[in-house]
Amino acid sequence: MLHIVYNPVSGGGKCAQALREVESLLRERGTAYLTHPTRNRNDCTSIVRGITAEDDPDQKIVVMGGDGTLNEALNGIADPARVRLGLIPCGSGNDFAAAAGIPDDPRAAIELILDGEARYTDYMECSGVRGINAIGTGIDVDILRRYSRMKLLRGSAAYFASLVLTLFSYKAYRFEETTDGASHPHSAFIACAGNGSRIGGGIPICPEAVLDDGLLDVVIVDDIRPIAIPRALITLMRRRILGYRTTTFKRQERLRIQSGAPTPIQIDGEIYEDLPFDVRLVHGVLRFYRP
Repeated sequence: MLHIVYNPVSGGGKCAQALREVESLLRERGTAYLTHPTRNRNDCTSIVRGITAEDDPDQKIVVMGGDGTLNEALNGIADPARVRLGLIPCGSGNDFAAAAGIPDDPRAAIELILDGEARYTDYMECSGVRGINAIGTGIDVDILRRYSRMKLLRGSAAYFASLVLTLFSYKAYRFEETTDGASHPHSAFIACAGNGSRIGGGIPICPEAVLDDGLLDVVIVDDIRPIAIPRALITLMRRRILGYRTTTFKRQERLRIQSGAPTPIQIDGEIYEDLPFDVRLVHGVLRFYRP
């Protein structure tokens, strides 16, 4: 049985149209399925928790929505080792879908699920909360807050505008990054643990990330002088941030960040105010439909 969990308002109505196309193809194929609409925030988590709590050795869940809906589904899975997870991108950014090579076309995406094999795909855990694309702290949190207040723009255009506006007002913060038992001080704009390669509808913060290598891509960009911000932004958008002069880049299984003051973090675009930044990678457990 294929369980389709969808966000009816995702992508400004894009999801509703995509669902019609998906259901049409499933009927053509004679595939048994059930649909589960979400109505409120965290509905997806509750729905998936209920589905995966059942004693079914062949649990197939398809998420229709963006990165936020996918994240809710991931956090609802009772046992990731028993689930095969699929995604039909219907959000405004679809960053994880892009990193995973999942087609934008709904029919192509569902055909990938019906005809393909679910491949082992890494995900992350941050103090008990799962993430699959990126977990970060610093300027990305401020960008998300500004983005949520945007009225005239939406999607990647709004995120990029928020990025530019925030860059010129944000002040670096101090923290210690712990790697292999050693602490390293930073005065940084952003610290990101990436499984996927991009955030915000196409910002390539972890351009070399691989979804099944068993390692986090850790990118920390330390303090940037105001006069250097335009050059840093160009470097970022050209996928060259790893070579920027104030960038620290590492690949490792775990990242801990500690600071003197409470530091909000974002997990796949959702902001958490009081969650300790202690991220570990989970490898060889979750199976995900991707090329």
